[in-house]
Amino acid sequence: MKLNRLCIILPADLDEIAQYGQPRLPPPPAKAEAKKHHHHHHHHGCGSQVVAFFGDSLRRLYDSKWVGCCQPDKPRKQPSGAFYDLDGIQMSEKVGGDNPRIFSYAELFIGSNGFSEDEILGSGGFGKVYRAVLPSDGTVVAVKCLAEKGEQFEKTFEAELVAVANLRHRNLVKLRGWCVHEDQLLLVYDYMPNRSLDRVLFRRPENFTSPTLNWERRRKIIGGLAAALHYLHEQLETQIIHRDVKASNVMLDSHFNARLGDFGLARWLEHELKYQTKLPSMRNRQFRLAESTRIGGTIGYLPPESFQKRSVATAKSDVFSFGIVVLEVVSGRRAVDLTCPEDQIILLDWIRRLSDEGKLLQAGDNRLPDGSYALSEMERLIHLGLLCTLNNPQLRPNMKWIVEILSGDIPGKLPPLPSFQSHPRYISLSSPSNTSTSNTSTTRSTSTPSSNTTITSASSNFVTAIGETIYATAEFGNHDFSSSNNRSHRRSTHFMVETPREISYKEIISATNNFAGSHRVAEVDFGTAYHGILEDGHRVFVKRLGMTKCPAIKTRFSSELQNLAKLRHRNLIQLRGWCTEQGEMLVVYDYSANRLLSHLLFHHDNRVGHSILKWRHRYNIVKSLASAILYLHEEWDEQVIHRNITSSSVILDPDMNPRLGNFALAEFLSRNDHAHKAATKGNKSVRGIFGYMSPEYMESGEATPMADVYSFGVVVLEVVTGHMAVDFRRPEVLVVNRVHEFQAQKRPLEELVDIRLNFEYDHKELMRLLNLGIACTRSNPESRPSMRQIVSILDGNDKFFTAAEQRKESREGWKENNASSLSLIKRIQALGIQ
Repeated sequence: MKLNRLCIILPADLDEIAQYGQPRLPPPPAKAEAKKHHHHHHHHGCGSQVVAFFGDSLRRLYDSKWVGCCQPDKPRKQPSGAFYDLDGIQMSEKVGGDNPRIFSYAELFIGSNGFSEDEILGSGGFGKVYRAVLPSDGTVVAVKCLAEKGEQFEKTFEAELVAVANLRHRNLVKLRGWCVHEDQLLLVYDYMPNRSLDRVLFRRPENFTSPTLNWERRRKIIGGLAAALHYLHEQLETQIIHRDVKASNVMLDSHFNARLGDFGLARWLEHELKYQTKLPSMRNRQFRLAESTRIGGTIGYLPPESFQKRSVATAKSDVFSFGIVVLEVVSGRRAVDLTCPEDQIILLDWIRRLSDEGKLLQAGDNRLPDGSYALSEMERLIHLGLLCTLNNPQLRPNMKWIVEILSGDIPGKLPPLPSFQSHPRYISLSSPSNTSTSNTSTTRSTSTPSSNTTITSASSNFVTAIGETIYATAEFGNHDFSSSNNRSHRRSTHFMVETPREISYKEIISATNNFAGSHRVAEVDFGTAYHGILEDGHRVFVKRLGMTKCPAIKTRFSSELQNLAKLRHRNLIQLRGWCTEQGEMLVVYDYSANRLLSHLLFHHDNRVGHSILKWRHRYNIVKSLASAILYLHEEWDEQVIHRNITSSSVILDPDMNPRLGNFALAEFLSRNDHAHKAATKGNKSVRGIFGYMSPEYMESGEATPMADVYSFGVVVLEVVTGHMAVDFRRPEVLVVNRVHEFQAQKRPLEELVDIRLNFEYDHKELMRLLNLGIACTRSNPESRPSMRQIVSILDGNDKFFTAAEQRKESREGWKENNASSLSLIKRIQALGIQ
């Protein structure tokens, strides 16, 4: 057959998904003949390569003069909502890329060679873990196959899935997805090449010849585990208590970074009861400990209070277990080890005796070569482990304090240890005559945590968790779900993880009452913000971007969606979804907040009864904001430089808790040094808000953590003074300039405080914030504190300022370093712009 002419029928909206910078297809010639071919299946998300190839092919064909292109001659439909960024990649593909997904049983079966015994990485009371290579892209993963034991085991699976799905921290094992197949429940995690801490740390037949875990790696592992627990306890909307912290649940990646896993016993708690009604999105994620005398956890790591009947797990329970892991890491011994002499079988009791005898260093691992560690460092870690394992939970430190101790932000001596002679033994191995407890049963309890084993403690008997109920969800209470009807229903509804989604334009119109003025919150970067309630009851904050045809705005929209979907912290705004129908670019945040920090600080309202931002709220906002930025800089997989930290990027909820937003300019940098340098070298454009950008960033365009520290310092000064970062109505224009003038003239810094506070503030906190703002906005980035130091300063550690006194900046030096900003101000003033 000879082909004389080819005609392709294009979808009605093809011209809207062509790559930016390429011409649209020319209009069809009048003579073109069309042979219509109807397709009943519509395919979305072809990807950039397919779209580019298709577009290029069409252009070449049309230029050859022997092909015509035409579109159906019928009324044009509304845009389908498919949105492509400037690289031609569909938005739903970019935003959902990092979220956990449902895996097919087939790909996991093929990847693990039919769940071959050769691919087993480990096993326990929960089931087995297999190594698998995904056939789609060759990624190596770990597949946790939970042994099916009925309804209650499903709840354990659900607890782990819901707990881990939305966590984002560099020291937590990342969940890739899950699979429910017939009676099998499977969780898919990142593969950890160095397996678990217990395999590397303890003497085992298979690792007798392998080198001992060196001291630096041990310190790094303890620090990573502490950071993970601090994140779970204090940095999320709801507090997560892990309840099963132990060496075998601490995984090690290729660089021996600790990653905490196994959330099967995790328990979610609200930080404060008053928030329960304000967070409807969390109602199906809250788990309550059911009435049960059985305790979840593992003998040797369980805190003494859990031996009591009806005990409830708290964050201090995790602190105790963490302390035991610290002692294991330093000593190289298991929490309970029957191969040791009788007086050393229970690690905690043995080290407590050494403490009373003043011989703490004897607990150190004798496999570590002399000179490979500092004796004072080892003693300090053992001391810390004993503080974490004190019998009284109230006397144990919290994880935030522990992280600061381990990072060196709190110098000096640790609190003294008590005499442990008056303490009851953690576990008594001598069995009373009326019990039949033996060393054999102790062995069984440590090797198989799910077995029902009784051990005599100093006060009472306790048992470890077996596969029976330990959960009742907040939604259903203690109702019985054992019937087969309910079970099949739950299978289809319960294993759902909420991730950012595409929201229909109709639903947003309804939520915001067609973007009514009464729903308008504020003008934000390149758009307007509205509040509303979606059909499912979620309160949301909708950012409607203007100039939707502008490539730069399109890029910002795409970047913000992609960046926000990756992060999770209680003081970062959370992405609920987006909408691109009707040519709109709408970002939908999952939050009930409706005020910007900048509005409360600068939009003065002198009406009677109008509330002024109180000092305690201001201080809390600064502390919370510092915690969020520290998470971005140090605690996520990649280092995130925000580049747009301003008072208008901070949204406040009705209780004045802040959330940092505006991630459109954020830069994600690999922690690998070479890749990091390559990324920063390739991106030198200066993007940000004038008045918040550091002098070195304006000169070089290189995004660094210290540039964010400078922006944070400007916000701190705004919060204290109530003055905008840039205000052309004032002679000094820049708030930073005004503060440095005060300092140079040796005027009392208290005069800078917002007069609307009417002297109602804590003087010590005021001076701390002013000194902090000055330190963060120094011209030399090396003189600024890191975000970790800032968090410590805000907790009351003012020693940093004593050392920083010597690095004061002269007025002339400041003007010289800020010459470009001052020059720009003069040019703007010359134009008469206010």
